[in-house]
Amino acid sequence: MRALLQDPTSSVPWLTESLNLFGERLGTVLFRVPSPVKVDVERLSALLAAWPRDLPLTLEFQDSSWHVDEVFEALSEFGAALCATDLPDDPEPPTLRLTGPFLYLRLRRDDYSAAEVEEWAARIAPFLARGSDAFVFFRHDESGRATELAAELRGAVERTQA
Repeated sequence: MRALLQDPTSSVPWLTESLNLFGERLGTVLFRVPSPVKVDVERLSALLAAWPRDLPLTLEFQDSSWHVDEVFEALSEFGAALCATDLPDDPEPPTLRLTGPFLYLRLRRDDYSAAEVEEWAARIAPFLARGSDAFVFFRHDESGRATELAAELRGAVERTQA
């Protein structure tokens, strides 16, 4: 967050200088903007301008004020992914928007039924069919279901593509 609230020309290099050590293994960098921080397209633009183009970037905005066309356009122009987060108290699943070369999903509910996993697979499948990758992360907690859910989702996606 420091790179968003302070001058990104000095804070972004501090944040990113060691990330190139990951090489091809680096899928993306998740940059989470916490809920107290409200939309500021000018600051976002400065962050994107300072971000190294060779480091894939995903942004998660926890305040709904960021979910506006100007932000989506800025992310698209840069090629940064918008993180879609499914939270336990959300009445509906989040909208999936492809602003970068891949989808990035954080599925944070305590558990997902088989039907819900199938629904997520159906939502993800069109993006995969068009050649986009999807990074999907289930909540990691004491129950240990994240890996099971990931395997269920993979199977469900494969069935939708068959």
